[in-house]
Amino acid sequence: MNTAEIPSQTLNEAYNAIAERREVSPAALDRQTVDEPEFLAALAYVLGIPLVEKADLTQALLADCGQLAAELETAALMEYKFAPLARRGETLGVISSSPWDPITTEVLLGYFQQCPQIKFALASPQCLQELFDYLKQAEAKTQETAVAGYTPKTIISEPPGAVAPPAIAPAARTGERTPAASIVMPPGAKPPAAAATAAPPATATAISGPAPAGCGSPVLTQEDIAHLINILAVEIQRLVQQRTRRSL
Repeated sequence: MNTAEIPSQTLNEAYNAIAERREVSPAALDRQTVDEPEFLAALAYVLGIPLVEKADLTQALLADCGQLAAELETAALMEYKFAPLARRGETLGVISSSPWDPITTEVLLGYFQQCPQIKFALASPQCLQELFDYLKQAEAKTQETAVAGYTPKTIISEPPGAVAPPAIAPAARTGERTPAASIVMPPGAKPPAAAATAAPPATATAISGPAPAGCGSPVLTQEDIAHLINILAVEIQRLVQQRTRRSL
C-alpha cells in the first residue's frame, strides 16, 4: 500500500498503534518490519472503520456490490478507488482503499444524492482490485445479454398476405420529379397551393392514368371527386336541354 497518499497525522497514529500493540515506543518501532496486514489493521483501527479482506469477498457481498454498481461504470469506480456496498435509508456503505480522500466523498455524494451519509470500510488496493474484477465480469455479462437479446426490426418477417404498414416516401433526387401519386392527403383536406396553380382538375391529363405501382392511396381527394361530379351534372343538363330544343 502506498503510504505516501495517507495524511501524515493518520499515518503516524497508525504506527503509534502498532508500537503500542508491540509494547515498544514509537521511536523504537522499525517501520520496515510492519507488513501490510498489520498496517491495514492499525489503519482501520485509527480511522474507526471496518477492514475488508479478500476472505470477506463472499458471493453475497459481491452480489450486493454488483447490484449497487450496475448503473455505474467500473472504470469510474476504479479511478476513484471505491465500490458501493450497501444502502440503508440515507446511509451508504462503501469499500475504499482511500477513505480519507475528500474527493472520494464528493464523488460518492454526486453518484448517490439520496444518501447524504457515507460509512466507509477500508480495503487494500489488491482486495479492491479483486472486487473490481468481479464487477467488470458482471458488467461484461450484462452487455452481452443486452446484445444477444436485441432483435433489429429489419429482420422481423411479416406473415404471408399481411399488409405492410405505410412507409414514408424517400425524398426525390435532384432533377427528378416526384410522382403525384406519392402525395397523400387526408379526406376533406384542401390541395396544396402548388397543386391549385397546376392544370385544371377537369382536364384528362390531371385525372387520368393509373397510379404508380406500390401506391396504396388515391390521387383524387373527396373534394376533387365532388367537383368532377358537379361538372358532369352540369354537362349532362346542358346536353339534355340541347336535345330538347332540337326535338322541338
